[in-house]
Amino acid sequence: MSAPAVVEDGIAHGEPRGYYQHRNRKVFPICQNCRDAFNAEQRDKRAAAKGWNRGKVGEPTAPRPVLTGRDCAVSGCGELASLPQPAARMVRVVWPGSREPARWYCPGPCHAYGLALAEVRAIPEARRV
Repeated sequence: MSAPAVVEDGIAHGEPRGYYQHRNRKVFPICQNCRDAFNAEQRDKRAAAKGWNRGKVGEPTAPRPVLTGRDCAVSGCGELASLPQPAARMVRVVWPGSREPARWYCPGPCHAYGLALAEVRAIPEARRV
């Protein structure tokens, strides 16, 4: 950016603030130096804003599938809780009034899946459409 030119009108020509001074003081037309400085500032702001997603545009991609319940690779995940705890740290999931029987799930996504499944299956038949 070039050094601002000192002008009698009190506007900082060649700087972004000079552009705003032109507008606020209604000194038109806005000189090319002020326009260029303002446009450069806006380009920098837009470039910085794109940094949050590294400039990616378009449709987002689907997240990777998470294996839960019966698809989980952990042995014993999704088994009925009538059996003994299949492994350490397994969580017993049961929901009051659910048609889904109590089951053992590994902690994390499978546990959340089991809770959601049991909660949904607690909804009465008449309310589901």
